[in-house]
Amino acid sequence: MSSLHRASAIVASLMAVSSAAAACAGSEDEPLSSYSDDAGGADQRAPEISDSGSDTEGGGNDADALIADACTSAGWCSIEVDSRLSFDDLWPLEDAAVAVASRNGRSSVVIYEQGAWKVIHEVPFILTSVWASKTDVWVSGGEAGYVAHGRREGTDWKWTVRPIAVTTPVSVVRGIGEHEIYALADARVWHLEGAGDDWTIDFGGDVPADEAKFVSLVGTSPDDIWVTGVRGSYPPCGVVAHKSAGVWQTVIEGTPDEPSDFGLPSCVAVGSAVPMTATVGVATATAPRELVAITEGFFANSVARIRLQADGGVDIASSPFSYAMWVDKERRSIWGTSSDDLYLAGFSKVNRGHDIFADTSGDAGVWQISTVAFTGIALMKPFHVVRGTRSDNVWLAGESYVFHKTTN
Repeated sequence: MSSLHRASAIVASLMAVSSAAAACAGSEDEPLSSYSDDAGGADQRAPEISDSGSDTEGGGNDADALIADACTSAGWCSIEVDSRLSFDDLWPLEDAAVAVASRNGRSSVVIYEQGAWKVIHEVPFILTSVWASKTDVWVSGGEAGYVAHGRREGTDWKWTVRPIAVTTPVSVVRGIGEHEIYALADARVWHLEGAGDDWTIDFGGDVPADEAKFVSLVGTSPDDIWVTGVRGSYPPCGVVAHKSAGVWQTVIEGTPDEPSDFGLPSCVAVGSAVPMTATVGVATATAPRELVAITEGFFANSVARIRLQADGGVDIASSPFSYAMWVDKERRSIWGTSSDDLYLAGFSKVNRGHDIFADTSGDAGVWQISTVAFTGIALMKPFHVVRGTRSDNVWLAGESYVFHKTTN
C-alpha cells in the first residue's frame, strides 16, 4: 500500500481541500498507526497535501470563512487549513514552519514549505510541543515520557523515539543544536547531548514534582537558557532559572511565608534568589540574558522583564495589564523581537505591545489589538502560539486557524 493511502484521517483533515487529496488520505475512521522504538511513527514518507479549495464541514459563522492568503489590516495572512484541526504548537523557520496538529485525540507533525503542507509523522495521541531546524524536528507530549526525533533524509523523514523515563507527559521540548536537546517533565529540566546518549536531569528535582511545575523553556544559545515555573499554589511562588557556561543560576525563587492577620500569604526568598508571589508562566527570550514572561498573582497579572547584569545582579521591570487585559485569562503565548515589541496571543485575539516597560501605569495604550478579523467579527477560537524569527516573519496558530505575518 502506498504512503498516500496509509496516511490517516488527520492527513485528510490537514488540508482536506480537494477530492483527490481526500481520496488519497483515506477514511475518517482509519486509525493512526502506533509508534515503535525504531521508527517513532507510521508512514515515513511525507504525503503532499493540496492546499487549494476548502473544507468547511462542521460549520461556523462568517468569521470562520477565511480566504486563503487574504490578509487583515494588521498584516496577518491566513494559511488555509481545515477548521476541525487544532494547531497545538508551531516552530517557525526562515522559509518554512513545522507544527503539531491534532484532531479526535490524534496528532500529526506537519511542515509548511513552498506554499504547501506535508505530513511527516503521526501518533495516536496529542502532541503538545515541537522544535525544528532545517534538518531536524523534535516533538513531545501525549504518552508518558514520549519524545521523538525526525531527521530529514532527502525527501523523506526518519523518526526515532527518544523517551524520558518519567510517568507523565513531556510538556516542552526545545533544541539548542542538532544534538543538544532540552525537555520539561516532572518539574525537572532534562538534557540530551549527543545522538547516542541518554536523557539526564539537568536542573530541578529538589522539590517534589507535585509541589512544583515548570512552564516555559526558552533560550538564545547553549550559554543562555531559561526555565520558568511555580512552586506551591497558596501562595504561588515563582521560579526562574538561567543556565550559562554549563551552570544553572536560580534567579527567582521563594517559599511560602506565614500569612499575616491583615493580608494574604506571600513568598520569601530562597538563598540569594529574588522572591515573587506569582506564577511565572509563558515566556520568551528577547535578547541574550534577557527574558520576558507573564506573571500571575492573587490580584495582579503583568508582564515581567528579567535582565541579568554583568555584575551578577538582576534587574526586574514589570508592566501591569490594564483591567481589560487582566480579566482575559487566556494568555497562552508571548513572543517578540525585543522587549519593546511584543505579541501576546490568547483566546480569539492577538495584542501587540510597544515599549510597555517605559509606561508602568497599566494604561491600555501600551497594548493594542493586532487584528486577525477580516470582517470585524471576532474569531471565537483559542490561539495556542505566536512565534517568529524576525519582525517580518511571525506565525500565529491555534484551533482552526494559522496565520503568517510578513510585514512589520
